[in-house]
This record gives sequence, C-alpha cells and structure tokens, in this order.
Amino acid sequence: MHENHSSTRRPLVDSHLWQISAIRDLLWIGLFLFILWAGYSLRSIFTPVLIGLLFAYLFSPLITYAREQWRFPRPLTITLLLVFLIGLGAGLIGWLGPIVKDQVVTLSQKAPTYVESLAQRYNVDLENPREQLQDVASTLKMNAMSLMKAAFTGTTQAFGFVGSVVSATTYFFISFALIPVYFFFFAWNFPAMIHTLQQYIPSSRKHRIVEIVQRMDSAVGSFFRGRLVIALLMGAMLSIGWWFVDVPYWFLLGIATGLFSIVPYGATVGWPLAVLLKYLDMTTGSGGSDFDWAAVLVWPSVVFGVVQLLEGWVLTPWIQSQSTELSAASILIVVFIGGAVGGLYGLILAIPLTVCIKIIFDDVLLVRLKQWAEES
Repeated sequence: MHENHSSTRRPLVDSHLWQISAIRDLLWIGLFLFILWAGYSLRSIFTPVLIGLLFAYLFSPLITYAREQWRFPRPLTITLLLVFLIGLGAGLIGWLGPIVKDQVVTLSQKAPTYVESLAQRYNVDLENPREQLQDVASTLKMNAMSLMKAAFTGTTQAFGFVGSVVSATTYFFISFALIPVYFFFFAWNFPAMIHTLQQYIPSSRKHRIVEIVQRMDSAVGSFFRGRLVIALLMGAMLSIGWWFVDVPYWFLLGIATGLFSIVPYGATVGWPLAVLLKYLDMTTGSGGSDFDWAAVLVWPSVVFGVVQLLEGWVLTPWIQSQSTELSAASILIVVFIGGAVGGLYGLILAIPLTVCIKIIFDDVLLVRLKQWAEES
C-alpha cells in the first residue's frame, strides 16, 4: 500500500510551478495584491464602480430578504430602493441645501477676517492674507467641486488623465450618474457573481474557504453597515447640539464630523474645529468686550462629549454588535498606517482589511503552525 501511494505522487521536479501548493498560494496572494495596487492606481476611474459594488454588497441582504419573504424579483426591489434613496436625497437637498449654501458662503467670506485676526493677535507676519484668501474664496464660488476632487485624490494631481479631459464638476456629475447604474447591475447579479467565484474554489478546500469567507463577510458587513448608520446619527446629533449652543457653521461641522466618524477616532477632529470656529466668531464679532470662555470652550466640548458617550455606550453596542476583535491600540495603529499608505481610501479600508487578515492568520496560518509544531 505504501509503495502504491508513493508511486502515484508526482515527483516535485516534474511538477509545474502552479501545481506546488506553496507557490500557488503565493501566486494567489500576489494576484490579490496586484488587484489592490491596480485599483488604487486607477482609483479615479474605479471610484464609482467600487461605490456601486459596495452599495450592492451592503444592500444585498435586504434585497435577498425581499426575494425570499415577499417574492419580489431582485430588479423590482433594486428599482424601488433606488427610487426611495434618490427621492430621499432630493428631499434632503431641497430642505438642507439652503442651509449648506448660506454657511459655505458665509465661511468663505469670513475666512480672510479670521486669518487676519489670528495673525494680528499672535503677531504672525502674513503677506496679504486677505487678498490670498479672497482669491481662494472666489475660486471656491466658481468651482466648489475642486475641494471634493482634492479630498478624493489626496494629491495635487487632477484624477490622472480624466482631470485633463473634463473638469472636476463634470467628472462628479458623471460619477454620481453612474453609481446608481453600477449599483443596479451589481445588485441584480450579486448572487450569480458569488456562485461564479465559488466554482473556482478547489473542492477539497471549498468548505473551509467558504467558512472563512463567511466570517469575513459577517465582520466586514457589520463594520460598514454599522459605521454608516452611526455616522449619520452622530452627524445629526452634533449638528443639533452645536446649533443649540450657537456654534457657527453648525450644520457643516456636524455633518462633516459625523462622516469622519466612519473612521475610528476620526470624529475627534470636529471638537477642536468647533472650539476654534466659536472662538474666531466671538473675537471677530461685535461682542469682544463680553468675551465668554465658557461659551467657547465648555459648551461645544459638552456637546461633543455627550455625543461621544452616546456613540460609545449606546449606538455602537446597539447597532454594531459584531465586534472587529481588535483592541483600541491595534485600531489606532492600523488607521494611521492605512492613512499614510492609502490616504482617504486607506483610512476607510484599514479596519476591514485588518479584520480579514486577522481571520486568515487565526484560522489558517496559526492552525498550520500548530499542526507543524505537533508533528515536529
């Protein structure tokens, strides 16, 4: 029996590289890293595709539930979902759009005064700060989308060759128009895509691989869905709270801080900004002699602290019950690394990628190391 088994094994020298298990695993890892690199390098092109795929992934459980419980065809559910989301977005823009416009215009007009006030108070020599900032404000009014473009690219380049052909405004209009289209087709074919991928999994490892992928799906899906809901709720609470204590630009600041909270610890940047804007508004206003430090430091901080407590003790345990199984120190480190390597995309994807790597490490590498240690 032993001789027959040995004779049926292919000699290592007669095997192709891809028939060696270790080499094949390295090739798959290399292919995955290459896809990540190519996607990041061409992020200006793939951004609407990835957003559409992400929405399809996030809403897939809801679409599947409607199919199983109410016999709704997937295209019908997706169409109703798109109509609801577009209608909700249009209603929010019509309701909150004037507030955003007024606050953006006011901030752009007062920014030169803020900078001049700080420069004079702290004896900072700035060459024509008012003229420079007025030029920036004029540029903002003429092309407000330029700020969004810079935030998405993270560089001074203008979306590669796309920015050299069309303006940033045109690019965003096209992107926003394509996202629902990509979402529709990805969500419609999502089960078929999963089934196709499963066909390329080796039968001998299929059960184990599917089990690991399901753990990743549970952790990553819970992270993204939970963080999005928490970010919206935090943005609303911060906006209302800062409006109540009369923080200037309360809506812009609250919504931006809520969106920053998608990244762990990202909401922290909103606290000093609220204090600074309140300070600048009071020192450059008409009530300089009645300056109130409590209004500057205490009340904006109290609002932020209360919302942070609600987020940590109520929202996260209630909405995001699935833990990432990462310590606070680990989350902070990987967020910094993700931001340094991948900019905005790195900040958002750092936690999900780390969770997936941890699951692979725990369920695959540590298991093999343990088996090797027992056999040695």
